Amino acid sequence: MPLIIEMTMIPDKKTKYCQTCGIPLDIDYNNLGEDVNVEYCDYCLKHGVKGYDFSMDYLIYLWGLFPEEYYKEVGIYYTSLEIREVMSRRLPQIKRWKQKINTAHILYELIIRVQEYINRHLFDDLSLDVLSQTAGISKYHFRRVFKAVCGENIGLYIQRLRLEYIAFKLISTNISVSELLCQINYQNKHTLSRAFKNYFKCTIPEFRKQNSNANPEGMYPVQIVPCIEKVASVRIACLKLEWTEHLNHDFSVLWKQVLRLAENCGLHSCSCKYISLTLDCPLISSEEQTRFMVGITVPKSFDIPNGFSVYEIEAGEYAVFQFKGLYHELNRVYRYIYLDWLPTSGYTLREPYTFETYLNTPEKTPLSELRTDIYIPIMQKN
Repeated sequence: MPLIIEMTMIPDKKTKYCQTCGIPLDIDYNNLGEDVNVEYCDYCLKHGVKGYDFSMDYLIYLWGLFPEEYYKEVGIYYTSLEIREVMSRRLPQIKRWKQKINTAHILYELIIRVQEYINRHLFDDLSLDVLSQTAGISKYHFRRVFKAVCGENIGLYIQRLRLEYIAFKLISTNISVSELLCQINYQNKHTLSRAFKNYFKCTIPEFRKQNSNANPEGMYPVQIVPCIEKVASVRIACLKLEWTEHLNHDFSVLWKQVLRLAENCGLHSCSCKYISLTLDCPLISSEEQTRFMVGITVPKSFDIPNGFSVYEIEAGEYAVFQFKGLYHELNRVYRYIYLDWLPTSGYTLREPYTFETYLNTPEKTPLSELRTDIYIPIMQKN
C-alpha cells in the first residue's frame, strides 16, 4: 500500500509536506541544522514559494500528468489516478492552498450576504456605500471582489435583476406600467422604457405581445392540471450557483456533493427530498446567468455541515405541477405555467421564487420516467 509507506517514512514523526507543491520533505529531524527550511522543498525555494500562479486544481492535474517525477523525488510510485487522489486530500491542508481556500470562502460568504440584501431591497437605494458597508469591506475592494465572484460589475448586476423582475411582472400579471412604477419606485416611465428596450431589444408592449401565451401555434403542447396545496415550511441544506462559464459541469459537481451528503448522513432513511430552488424566471434570464440552489430537505435538528448553506422555504399556498419526462423539457412546462395557466387561474404569484422536487433520479430510472414536482407560490387575486 503506497499511502501507508509514505505516511511512515519518518519514524515517530508526522510527515511534513512542502507548503506549496505538497511533496513530502526529506528532513533529518534528529540533526536539523539552523538554516534548514522545514516548510518548502528545494525546488519551490529556488523558484519562489509564490511562483505558482495557477489554481490548486491545476496543480493536482499536473501531478497526475507526471507521476514519474513524484517517484524520483519520493521513491513511491502512484498511478495518475492515485496521485491525484492523494493530492486532492493533501493540498487543501497545506499553507499556500489552505489560505487561499479560507480567503475565497470568506469573500464568497461576504458576497452571498450582499446578494441576499439586494434580493430583499431590489428597488431601494443600493449605492456602493450601502453595499460595501453590508459586506464590511472598502468600496474599492468590494467592487473587485464582487466582479471576481459573480462575473459582472455590481451596477450591471443590479440593473439586470431589476429589469428581469419587471419583465417577469409584465408577463405574469396584468399590471399596467404606471401601477408597476409605483410599486418598484423606478425613476420614471421614460427611463424604464429606454432601459427595458436597451436590455430586451424590444419595447414593453412588444415584449408583452411576444409573451402573451405559450401555445400560439401548438408549439408547446403542455397542459397539466395542478393541485393547490398548503405546504409547511421546508428546511434545506443547499449549495448555491450563480454565474459560471461551465454551467452543466458545475451543476453536476454540486449535485454530486448533495448526493454524497445524503449518503454519508443517511438522509434517504428520513424521507428527505432532493430540491432545486430557482431565483430567476427561466423564461427571462439567460441560462448562464440564472441563479439557483440545489440541495436536500433536512430535519430541524440536522446539523448543517461546513460548505453547505441552510435555506428556509416559507410555508404557504402552492400550485403543484406534476411532470413526468426529461429534465430539458421542463422549460416548456414553465412556459405553459407562466403564460397560459397563471393569467387565467384566478391566482397571482406571492413571490418569484419557485422550487422543484425530484421523486426519482436518472441513476436508477429511465429518462422518460423521471418525475418532477414544480411548486409555484401563489395567492388568490383580489
